[in-house]
Amino acid sequence: MSYHGTSNTTQSTQSTVNARGQKAPDGYHYMPDGTLMLDSQMILSDEISITGFDLDLSDLPATSERRRFNILGNRGAEFILEIKDNTTGYYYNFVTNVFQVSPSRLEEQIAGNSYNGSITFPAVTGGDDQYDVYLYAKPGTIHAAYSEVRFGDGSLDINNSTGSNSLMMQKVIYQYAALTLTLQGYSIGGTVPATPGGYGTDTISINRGKPQVKTAFSFTTTAATNAAYRILKQPVANDVLAFIEPVVGSAPIDLPGENIYPAVSDTDTVDGATTTATKIVMDNNVADNIVVGDKITVETTDLTDTVDGTVSGVKIVMDSNVATKMAVGDRVLGLRNVGDTTLVQVVALDPDGDNAKEFQIDFVLGGGAAGSAHGGSTLTFQPKCNRQLFTVAALNPDADNVKAFSYVADDGGGGTFGVRDGATLSFSNRMNYSWPINNYADVLKEGMVLVPGTNVTADTSIGVYEDTLILFEGTKEEKTIIKNTRPALSTLAKKPTVVKGLVTVQEGQIVFNKQQVLALAGDTLKVGGYGESEILRVYGWEVKFTDLAIALTAPTTTTREATSAHAVIDVNSKEGVINNVSRVGGIGINSALQNPLITAGGGATGTGDWTMDAVQTLENGITLTVENTSRVATITGNIEIVKAGYADQTLRFDINKLLSTSAP
Repeated sequence: MSYHGTSNTTQSTQSTVNARGQKAPDGYHYMPDGTLMLDSQMILSDEISITGFDLDLSDLPATSERRRFNILGNRGAEFILEIKDNTTGYYYNFVTNVFQVSPSRLEEQIAGNSYNGSITFPAVTGGDDQYDVYLYAKPGTIHAAYSEVRFGDGSLDINNSTGSNSLMMQKVIYQYAALTLTLQGYSIGGTVPATPGGYGTDTISINRGKPQVKTAFSFTTTAATNAAYRILKQPVANDVLAFIEPVVGSAPIDLPGENIYPAVSDTDTVDGATTTATKIVMDNNVADNIVVGDKITVETTDLTDTVDGTVSGVKIVMDSNVATKMAVGDRVLGLRNVGDTTLVQVVALDPDGDNAKEFQIDFVLGGGAAGSAHGGSTLTFQPKCNRQLFTVAALNPDADNVKAFSYVADDGGGGTFGVRDGATLSFSNRMNYSWPINNYADVLKEGMVLVPGTNVTADTSIGVYEDTLILFEGTKEEKTIIKNTRPALSTLAKKPTVVKGLVTVQEGQIVFNKQQVLALAGDTLKVGGYGESEILRVYGWEVKFTDLAIALTAPTTTTREATSAHAVIDVNSKEGVINNVSRVGGIGINSALQNPLITAGGGATGTGDWTMDAVQTLENGITLTVENTSRVATITGNIEIVKAGYADQTLRFDINKLLSTSAP
């Protein structure tokens, strides 16, 4: 880096027009040799200035490294250069070229227009290190005018800021221990299983931000003893998965126009009527049908019954037992001389305890002719939970009944609803497109895939949300109108956390192309992409793969007895076989057109029988070799590291794309 001083006077050699009469652009002037120079680079003729400080401020490797520096200025500029090890507190000695306990510094004067020197930084011992660089202008010498640069979190970026408004200018150099790049197999969801730790790894050590020439690697994936692999395809760079792991916040974000309860997920039957209690008992274990956050509705259509006789006041007698038709809180529709906008609700069943066909409402009806007019009228009863949102709050809330759950009103208050004994309740999982995340909102992008997990909707990726309306659907005039939209990612104007010049945390909001269940809250996601470009963008590692290959280690075994014209062969080890995929060869094998296919006996370990698709005559103790399948698969290749990233990383070969443990 370097910086230059500013000037409020001009030298006699400064001109805005050159010898050919050409005018200099605004902010520039011509030097005597005809070259253009920024006005801001002019040195005051009557000032002694430090105009530049060139020193490589990039991260130091774990090994020792010598770096040159160049202090620019005009003749006579005096300076002090001090290098301090932030970890040990030691000072650099420019004579011995080592760090020492006692203070030491370089005090010099620029004789021409620059001063050149070097600094030898030692290797890392124990952990990461930091070196603070102080360049002082001695009294009578000044630095260039101060120009400040700040990081995204508002903190000062001292390395990219230039000049100084005092006699001191500070810079910093970080030194890090060597990084480890791990290459390994990875099965999404564990659907292509291996023995514990059986996916295997290979590692490469490299200094942060540095390159490394093409390097060979190899790692082995081993199946369980009763399983085997077959090769689906040879690997390519786009089979390598790079993912990061943001944590989902506790509460999803409702988007405009989004239906967060899109479908009924399950049903169950009420075991015992409730009135105002917030706990309901069902016929079955609620954990089998319900999750916290589910929307609750009554599955059946609104029930009806006929008024039996004259109605007056707040009590109404029906043809049927009211407990079979309604519940406390139900809305009553069909009352004559009652406006459609008037909410009339059931407040009690058999209010006097003397008539199972009577109920009470919260609205006073007129008597006489008005009352008699209700006789024979059909009334409709609409459950309260079908017109107001109630959601599941807890399963087995008192820890005494696995068939019970509690609920809460949508406003979080104490609202309740009644429900009939035997009523079928429907439960709809809450689903949302958008969620808060604790990190990586600056790294994630539209199109990245969400690795399948317990609470992840299948085939999910990051995508833009659109709330649309289709007009004239199915006609030539069909038109889609976008009512609301949200970007795939947003930082929500939250500042990042910056450590040593790098963003380490960036909270934000993520939008998926498919809605996710409420249970996703608090989960750690795996969001990523495939190939070299995604490895660079997601991890900051620039790599190139060549010569990728996958090969099986052919299993061998021996016969346990002689066989004469028989398709069943007794062997000492049955490992490494997939029925109807594996073939076997060996001395005495009757191959005909090709080695026989093993049709039974695979997927097992220990001694036992293999069944062939052709009869064989074999001696005891003959060595047999299995073809096409094996318990052991080895991935090899070369990797060139163009530039290492800033942290240890793992590059995962997607085993699901490369291997299978079953027949086609």
